[in-house]
Amino acid sequence: MGWFHPRGSAPRPAVSILAKDDGRPAGAGVLLPRQHLLTCAHVVNSALGKDMLAPDHPGSVTVSVRIHGPEHTVEADAELTAWIPPRRDDGGLGAFEWNGDLAVLRLAGALPSAFEPPRWHPMARRQFVRAWHGSGEPGVFADAEVSECDGRFGYFDGAERTLDIEPAYSGGPLWSNEESAVVGLVTAKLRVRGELRRAWGIPWQRVARELRHAGVDHLLPRPDEDVRDHPLYGELTALLDGPLSLSEGWVRCCRAVARQCGLDHRADGAPSADEFARLLLTRGRALPALVEAVRPTSEPIADDLLALGRRHGLPKLLTPGEYERLLRQLRALPPASAAGVPGAVRAALSLAALPGALLAGFGGGARGVDGNGDSGPFEALIAHLEGLYGDSAPTGDGRLAVPALLRAVEFVAAGCCPTAAERAELWAWSAAVARRLGVHDAALRDRRHDAEQWARGASRGSAPPRVVAKLSSCGGAPVSDGEERYRLRLWCDDGDGLRQVSDDSERPRGAEEAAREILDAVGSLRRPDPAGPRFVIELVVDRDALEVPADSWKPAGAGALLPVPLGAPYPLVVNCPELRELNGEAMLDQWRERWARLDSEEPVHIDDVTAPDPEAVCGLLMERLTAHVTVDVAAHRRAGVVQMCLAAGVPVVLWDRSGQPGSPAVRHAAETRARELPEAIRRYRTKTLQRPADYPGRPVLAWADAGRALPRLDLVDPTE
Repeated sequence: MGWFHPRGSAPRPAVSILAKDDGRPAGAGVLLPRQHLLTCAHVVNSALGKDMLAPDHPGSVTVSVRIHGPEHTVEADAELTAWIPPRRDDGGLGAFEWNGDLAVLRLAGALPSAFEPPRWHPMARRQFVRAWHGSGEPGVFADAEVSECDGRFGYFDGAERTLDIEPAYSGGPLWSNEESAVVGLVTAKLRVRGELRRAWGIPWQRVARELRHAGVDHLLPRPDEDVRDHPLYGELTALLDGPLSLSEGWVRCCRAVARQCGLDHRADGAPSADEFARLLLTRGRALPALVEAVRPTSEPIADDLLALGRRHGLPKLLTPGEYERLLRQLRALPPASAAGVPGAVRAALSLAALPGALLAGFGGGARGVDGNGDSGPFEALIAHLEGLYGDSAPTGDGRLAVPALLRAVEFVAAGCCPTAAERAELWAWSAAVARRLGVHDAALRDRRHDAEQWARGASRGSAPPRVVAKLSSCGGAPVSDGEERYRLRLWCDDGDGLRQVSDDSERPRGAEEAAREILDAVGSLRRPDPAGPRFVIELVVDRDALEVPADSWKPAGAGALLPVPLGAPYPLVVNCPELRELNGEAMLDQWRERWARLDSEEPVHIDDVTAPDPEAVCGLLMERLTAHVTVDVAAHRRAGVVQMCLAAGVPVVLWDRSGQPGSPAVRHAAETRARELPEAIRRYRTKTLQRPADYPGRPVLAWADAGRALPRLDLVDPTE
């Protein structure tokens, strides 16, 4: 036995394969990586109520399984993904032997992080092994000694005063306490006369061969000897065999890693560099745990360990303790606060690839399947973010900047914690992890400032001040100068509600005069936070005026010294309630629900390939409650597609009125978060002023915030 060994000398988690008819254990199994299980094929047959040694493939079937972890038990369905049937017709077999007899099952969802697959080691003669009943009960085990092993079959004889191996043991692990590893699977009991209790199993050697031939060898954990082939092994052993292992605190570090990883250890001595390297390469959170233990003793060696992990892509960022504390704090968020987590993560990592499915399921169901530690959305989110280094490239002084996960936690703390105490708890967690990683305090403070600024902005309910302009054409032929004339009514909203500021709404005016009046209204607004977002100009138009080029209007008058178009100094968006109200209250409800999902739903892009006809457009819009759509279709289709989007209640729609194929404006905004689009489009318009050849697009952004009231647009005087 090595210095490290499993707590209780049992390969937890234990796996029970349950019979379909009565739910009792039909056999056992072993956990493999990536949500897979390994058992005997005859156990699956038995669970399905078939003849145990039937070789026929059962088809696309699922079986119920129960997985007993260190602290929690998970029940789930598992789908058959690889079938290696029992084979009696292979040459050289005795009357009680058969080849094959393996099955791989895949769980429907992820398991808690504590559920880690056991290590494997080749079976050899004279190993003492232990087998467990399929119930998974830790006290129901049988001890035996391997009496013969030829690499295909391993025979083991039961010890005196121990339980006998029965059918429900089949498919379960044969555990070697000396090797701290699984060396094979229990397969069958030899029923011969006499007092000898003999059974046989499939050794690791044949398990590996059979799964390799079945094309699923990528699921096999590395046996001990293969760890030496890992590109990190040599560097790790050299580092672990260096001056630190001779220091006074080295045993303390080793014990701390064992405690964090849920392992027992010998009372004397310390692990060899080889054994420690093997642990670090086979147990996901062991290296972060070692960094945490080493940091107070030797910062340079802690930094070296981190650098090795990054260079070789070891995916886990957090220690077991850090992971559990973060999960506990996130699960404690009230449902309404948890529902804001996707928006906070998107705000923190606006350029990261975050699948829509990853950010689904927050709120009411964010605590896991049944509250017993089962996998839920927080586990999946943490696992994904741990694999993103984000902006964690070393700074000029060699320190790390802030990893993606810590940046996301800062935004969650700032925007989703309902109390100051909960926010302070997440901040303390983030600061402790940053110290362990060697992140500079100033870098973390910068991210915290970013998060607090975002939390004060529009995405957390404090929308920017705005001028609402109801713009309508006067109709008829243009006047003598050829310019279109418009009626204009203006309201201001600086946080205290809408107030009308225009006096003569029915008087026709040209584009320049309208632009001047709108800018005058903006000038009358107060800006609560000078460092906050810019004022927004919101044009309320009818369906025929969606592409009125108001963003390019330049104000008239003696004071207009700068020829700046209306859409350059301020974000300018359009709003068309006429289209939204076409289909009655049901579609208005959809609009409100779509807006609520603005931060969690992935945007949809509509072009002539993805949606060649109106039916395809409708299908894309109705497939899910999309809140953000970009449109880049042929010019003759553009108005119809845009109006379909708005009539479906999509609150944010971006398109390009320039008519250029492959819209440069839409491409420019492709990586922009939905809530940042008004400002991003404003910046694009300023670049058009500077370099029109490089920025030829003419973007139009329809924006309908379901949380902000529109003015009543009926006439004030009933006699008019």
